[in-house]
Amino acid sequence: MHANKISKHSNMSGFVTGTLLLAVATSLPELTVTISASIINNPDIAIGNGLGSILFNFFVLFAFDIHFRGKRLFLHVSDHHVYSGIISLILGLITAIGLVLHSSIAIMHISFISVLIITVYIVGIKIISKAKSDQNTTTKTEKEPLTQSNKLKYSVTKFILFSVIIFVSGSALSLSGDAMARSTGISSTAIGGILVAMASSIPDAMSVYTALRLANVNLAIGTILGSNMFNILALTIADVFYSKGSIWLDTDNQLVYMSLIGCFLTLMVMLIIKRDHTKNTFTYILPSLIAVVSYFVIVFFVM
Repeated sequence: MHANKISKHSNMSGFVTGTLLLAVATSLPELTVTISASIINNPDIAIGNGLGSILFNFFVLFAFDIHFRGKRLFLHVSDHHVYSGIISLILGLITAIGLVLHSSIAIMHISFISVLIITVYIVGIKIISKAKSDQNTTTKTEKEPLTQSNKLKYSVTKFILFSVIIFVSGSALSLSGDAMARSTGISSTAIGGILVAMASSIPDAMSVYTALRLANVNLAIGTILGSNMFNILALTIADVFYSKGSIWLDTDNQLVYMSLIGCFLTLMVMLIIKRDHTKNTFTYILPSLIAVVSYFVIVFFVM
C-alpha cells in the first residue's frame, strides 16, 4: 500500500517502484532465511527457500490473475517489464547451470556462479533504470506542492519501518525449518522449497493482491519479477556465509527442477506482458491455469 502511494506521490512509476523498491523490501524475509540457513550449514534450505519463493511468487501472481479475470488487468502491462523478464530468465538459467555443474571454481573464495549472478544482476538493474530514464526524457515534471511532498515523506517513512519489521521477523524461519527437517525426516529441500518459502513470501503475496485490487498491474508484475531477481541474488550472499566451501557444491539435485520450472514460469509472464488481446475469458486465463498447475506439480514432486 505504501509503495503504491510512493508511486503516486513521486515521479516513480509502478514499473520502477515494484521492480526496485517494493520487490527488495518484500524479499527481506527470504534474505534473512537464506543467510541464516547458510550460517547453520543447511544449503538445501538456503537455496530451496530462494527458488521456492520464486515459484510461490509466480503461483500467487497467476492465481490472483485468475481471481481478477473479469478485469483482465494483465492486458494492460507495460512492455518495460520485458527487460526484467529477460534478466530474471538469464539469472534463472545461470542458477540451474550452477546447480547442475556443482562447480568448485572460485574467485576470491566466492563461487564463479555467484560472481556471474552478481554481475548479471547489477548490469540488469542498470538496464532497467536506463529504460525508465529514457522513457522520461521528453517528460517535464512540475514542482510538487508541499502537501504532496509531505505525503511522500510519510509514505517513505512507513515503508522503511515495515521493511525493518519484515527483515527481523524472517530470521527465525530457517531455524524452525532446520529443526522441522531434523525431527520429521522431511527433506530440507521440501521444507525450504515449499513450507519456508511460502511463509517468507507472504509479504509478496499481500503486496501483489493489494496492487491488483488497486488496479496497479505494473506494480504487481514489477514486484514479482524484481523480487525473483533479488531472491537469486540472495543465493550469492548465502554462498558468502556458507562455511563449508561453495554452497553450489552441496545441494540436492531436485533444486535443479525447481530452477527450471522458475525459468518456464518467467517465460509465461513474458508471454502475458506481450499479449494485448484475447478472444474470451478462457483464453485469457489459460496461461495462468498452466502456471498454477505447474506449481502444484513441482510441489508434489519435491514433497
